[in-house]
Amino acid sequence: MEKQELYDICKTIIELNKQRYIIIKDEIEDIIRNDINDNRQIERKLDDMLDILLFYENDDSLLTFRKLCKYYFNINSQATVDYINYYREQNDPEGLKFGNRK
Repeated sequence: MEKQELYDICKTIIELNKQRYIIIKDEIEDIIRNDINDNRQIERKLDDMLDILLFYENDDSLLTFRKLCKYYFNINSQATVDYINYYREQNDPEGLKFGNRK
């Protein structure tokens, strides 16, 4: 595989995740706005965000993940902690973006 071809594939993956994020962000805002408490629905969005953050992380996408975690914490605190830990393992092992582990 040529270097340019690999670059183009990576660029496409990032762009697809950016587009996916736009859709997921609206769905997350609806969950919070409508005070939805369905664990499966919320965890599906948290799973989606973990996937997106792997390839498309910026201040806005991380903030959206954090907002959903904050919202979900009052519904299922243990699952929320698990999702935060999944994020840390994947994207933030030093605890710089999502707070320090102590």
